[in-house]
Amino acid sequence: MRFEPRRLPGLLARGALPVAAAVAVQSAGNLGFHATVGRLLDADAYGALGTVLAAMLMLGVPLGAVQTAASALVAEHGLSRASARRTLRLVALWSLGPALVVLACAPLLRDYFHLAGLAEAVQLAPYLIIAAVVAAARGLLLGARRTGAVAVTYLVATAVRLALGLALTVTFGVSGALAATVAAEVAALLVAARPLRRPAGAGTPGALRLGAVAHAGIAVTGLFLFSTVDLLLARHHLRDGGSGAYIAAATVAKTVLALPAAVMAAVFPRLLAGWRQPGRARVLAAGALAVAGPALLGAAVIIAVPAPVLRVLYGDGYADAGGLVRALVSVAALTSLVTVLTYAALARRARTLAVPWLGAGLEVALIETWHSSATQIALCSAAALAPTLLLMLALEARVWARPVTPLGAAGAEPTPRAAIAA
Repeated sequence: MRFEPRRLPGLLARGALPVAAAVAVQSAGNLGFHATVGRLLDADAYGALGTVLAAMLMLGVPLGAVQTAASALVAEHGLSRASARRTLRLVALWSLGPALVVLACAPLLRDYFHLAGLAEAVQLAPYLIIAAVVAAARGLLLGARRTGAVAVTYLVATAVRLALGLALTVTFGVSGALAATVAAEVAALLVAARPLRRPAGAGTPGALRLGAVAHAGIAVTGLFLFSTVDLLLARHHLRDGGSGAYIAAATVAKTVLALPAAVMAAVFPRLLAGWRQPGRARVLAAGALAVAGPALLGAAVIIAVPAPVLRVLYGDGYADAGGLVRALVSVAALTSLVTVLTYAALARRARTLAVPWLGAGLEVALIETWHSSATQIALCSAAALAPTLLLMLALEARVWARPVTPLGAAGAEPTPRAAIAA
């Protein structure tokens, strides 16, 4: 069937709406979780918690590559109970080695991030394994177009995290809040396992390959490093309440990226299909609007009233971080454009997808040089964003604006099916 760019909004509405709505609820729940524990813990302890949670996300985000590869596997071969079990078992085995490395490095992580105890770093290891299997399970369901089931996994995880977060934080502090996060992932896995035990339809044999996961991982990991490394460096360089203020402002800012990330899951297959079709520039523009539009709108609201947002979420302790929120929210909103362009590069298997890695390296270099205050670190993050976004626009948008090369012509671009097979 011929791909029609004008059908993109309707396709996105049907495919992304359940997951996008669930992620919106999850984002609100995440803010509620941070607001709750932020009031229960002092600023320094909250800074430690926010840093470990960011590290959990950093360990889990490369697993977005697993989700993408699992989804592509099901789209090609269909979903069967045997293939689902095989995929989940493989992913669990693959994640065991990295989890053991994280466990062995727990003392180093405790010292580098100034954590109160070893238990706070140790919990990263089981989280990695569980998050890997959850990512694979969601990918299998997305490939089978079971978006409703995926949405339920997010909703249940949010409810469990909020319910346990308060009780465990009161009793165990930072370790309790982290345990609630791990328990939420376990709950999501249990929910995802039920439809995978009784998949609709029949699938043919297919195997999840490390090569496919690794290629998607380059893009996904680079994007996450680019958008999150400032949180880790802020905790390392800032002391007392400084890191807590930065984590609070950054948490509000990163929430702006949550809903666009859910929409991106629906946009990417359209980019892959549209790359070899006439009107691909319109496909990229529509995808950019669908992903970056919610981010820019959310950012505009927060930038207009940062002080009330901070007061509602964290009380009066972070009331003076309004300027920091404005800066970090602006960076987060524009980063959504980098996300679209990176996935556009992934759709055509181009080397451009490595640009966010260069941006993250620039960000690290700038922050390591200038880090005397939270504002200075935020400005370094913005300074790294500008050339990264401009370079992605110059390289990627220019290619998508070219006319489509006929399939029979020499030097024609690879088709989407050939790109997936590669």
